[in-house]
Amino acid sequence: MIRRSLRDLGQVSRIRCHGSLQGKSTVITKQAPQLFPSFGPDNPPHEPQIPRHPAPAYKTLLPPDDGESLPSSWTYDSLLLTYSPRRFIVQVLIVNQVMENIICHVADNGDPRNTKHESPESRLFDTLAASPDPSAAARTSEPINTILGLCRSKYGRHSRPCFANALFAHDAAGEWQLSERMDPLLLRALRPAAQTFPGTTQSSLPASIPRSDLSNAADLGEFFSPQTSKVVYNGLEYVGKHPRDWKRVDADFAEVQNALNLPRPHPNLLPAPQHLVTASPTDGRVCGFLIAYYPNGDLYQWSRKLSSQGRLSESILHEWAVAIASAMQFLLECGEWHGDLKPDNIFVGEEGDLVLADRTRSFATIAFASPELLDDQIVMLNEVGHVQYQARGAKRTRQYLGLPAEWPLEAKEKSEVYAYGVLLLVLIRKMSLRDVYRKARDAESRFVKIFTQAPQWSVPTLLELQGIKSTVTYTATQATDI
Repeated sequence: MIRRSLRDLGQVSRIRCHGSLQGKSTVITKQAPQLFPSFGPDNPPHEPQIPRHPAPAYKTLLPPDDGESLPSSWTYDSLLLTYSPRRFIVQVLIVNQVMENIICHVADNGDPRNTKHESPESRLFDTLAASPDPSAAARTSEPINTILGLCRSKYGRHSRPCFANALFAHDAAGEWQLSERMDPLLLRALRPAAQTFPGTTQSSLPASIPRSDLSNAADLGEFFSPQTSKVVYNGLEYVGKHPRDWKRVDADFAEVQNALNLPRPHPNLLPAPQHLVTASPTDGRVCGFLIAYYPNGDLYQWSRKLSSQGRLSESILHEWAVAIASAMQFLLECGEWHGDLKPDNIFVGEEGDLVLADRTRSFATIAFASPELLDDQIVMLNEVGHVQYQARGAKRTRQYLGLPAEWPLEAKEKSEVYAYGVLLLVLIRKMSLRDVYRKARDAESRFVKIFTQAPQWSVPTLLELQGIKSTVTYTATQATDI
């Protein structure tokens, strides 16, 4: 059985592994100079370069509006149904892969129609929930398409709700209407900075600013989720992030705490947020934070752009592999880990440098999860068909997949290396990330089976195409071994 840690990777420039979990593994190595030096007092890492982008004038960013030739905006993407509380959330695509959520809350506000399931909101919820394919039903629903039309009229192609606000759709006297406000459930779950980040001194926390001091950027940017947006503060562009919902407040703010816990910066890790954002000038509850804006986007977008221009060279791929592994090694030396390595969790700086982001350590993505991590979880569906996870032997389910806290750091390291291998494979084979995620959701064709097909569980050569140099290949070990 061949086992490799990140410290071993520095001596290997090309590795090919074949074998099985029960069988033998063979390794062919070629010695290379040390790739991942250990940082210390005599060899400190250089400070990460935080990009600062002055907000450009609005008129310079808007493309000419030529009517029908432009693609549609505010189009339906997906649906989420919840029973506690009763609400459905429509995720929509504004433009350029910028997403937004529209919430329709079936509230028990004293209206007897709600308790009797007779209100328009309640009837629409019941219709969607009773459908064999709620998402398909939502896509063709007349009320939902009316709501999307209201969004187009109110926001157009170049605007979205203010930072940390949500869109709510409700029926008023037989007509659907929109309102914009922070989700009351989220607001109730927020706390002041001292309670949000316990154990952190006030002096070490980023400065707090009220969200009223933020404005939306002139252009929406590209590839923003409902919980992230491009904002302007003091004339500079940032990415604002807020918790996805009230259930994820602690998990989403863990990204800030984990960054503050590191003893020193690393050039390939996203620095701690530059500002915390509070609910209002008089309400000190933390509702989000600001991180640097990287105009080159994430590594997946950047790799596709370079590939389309014929500029994705072997040397660039090798530099990426080294940079990511260097950050991984630094985290392990600090007793930390990432937990959700994938191309869209890595940002690209102006000079092409990479920084690992979204290090909450709370979530993992099925397509990049190690076989051991998936074997440790019992996957089930809840009452509305959403995936939930339960660690074997545990009594409670959880909504998200993540590295178990009880795993030793050595086991987490091996799971990280596995995700690293999948990440490199996706980049080098130029796979569609959407297809990768779609396959991972299909239990019959889960992407991870590419690496773990029984009875010969093995990891193929990651970078064998066109003689590209590989920095790592990892043969998965049995769950009992880690």
